[in-house]
Amino acid sequence: MTEPSLRDIFGKFLVENGEKYKDLVVLDSDLSTSTRTYMFAEKFPKRFFNMGIAEQNMLGAAIGFAISEKIPVVSGFSIFTTGRAWEFIRIACHDNLNIKIIPTHSGIVGEDGSTHNALEDLSIMSTLPNLKVLVPSDEIELVQILDYALTTTGPFYIRIPRGWFPKIHKQGYTFSIGKPDVLKDGNDLCIIGTGYGSVLSNESVVHIEKELGISLKVINLASIKPIDQDILIKELKNLKGIVIIEEHNIYCGFGSILARIISEKISIPMRFVGIKESYGSSGTREQILDDLGLNIKNINNQVKDLIRNS
Repeated sequence: MTEPSLRDIFGKFLVENGEKYKDLVVLDSDLSTSTRTYMFAEKFPKRFFNMGIAEQNMLGAAIGFAISEKIPVVSGFSIFTTGRAWEFIRIACHDNLNIKIIPTHSGIVGEDGSTHNALEDLSIMSTLPNLKVLVPSDEIELVQILDYALTTTGPFYIRIPRGWFPKIHKQGYTFSIGKPDVLKDGNDLCIIGTGYGSVLSNESVVHIEKELGISLKVINLASIKPIDQDILIKELKNLKGIVIIEEHNIYCGFGSILARIISEKISIPMRFVGIKESYGSSGTREQILDDLGLNIKNINNQVKDLIRNS
């Protein structure tokens, strides 16, 4: 049985909550089949708006809906939604409007080509005041994040991939905004991931502990903004080093955000696994990620480097 993609979970969530939230409207930029918002369109056609390939207009309309006390959910591909409409998103955040920006096809998208990879979105979104930036690591966390966003007033950016991620959470997990999610406790080093970075962290820990004979803590941080800095520092302060993993450019990315926060509180060596000065390429997602070093081998090497230099 094929696992559902996170965009499938997103589409089903919109349908399931359409009756509950009568003011919910969904806007898409002629990509509803890809983003799965077509599910909402079929169920609630009068509350769905295909804005065409016009992301600025889509965000402008969403601003109008928010001012009119509707709850607009805006979707499309991550790179075009954030890139083409950034000025409009800035206005929505400036006025702290109740807009939920939830595009799909974030990170490496595979065969769609390098122009469609979204490896800069966390940087440009995280710089905006009032905006909450969230990156789910599996379907269990995604549903909780979506539910939190719909029940919390204000602008949100939620980053959804094209495909599926294996579950790293069990039923009963509770998402808490800003709070580090400790997947595994450990005494020596810590691996921190977000989104697919958390999946990689979770997969690599057994191999690394067995080979190197060390104890690793693993933290999933879905909340890029805000971050509960006190809890984060408490989890890290007695460790010897940190490896941070992200499916995003490391320059001004998730790791850069964490490095600033951590370095202001404690002195601890850090290493970073992510995209280095690249737009990616076209091909299978798995091969591109491997070519760019988002793999267990590279994480292992970064851990070894920390041990050698600690």
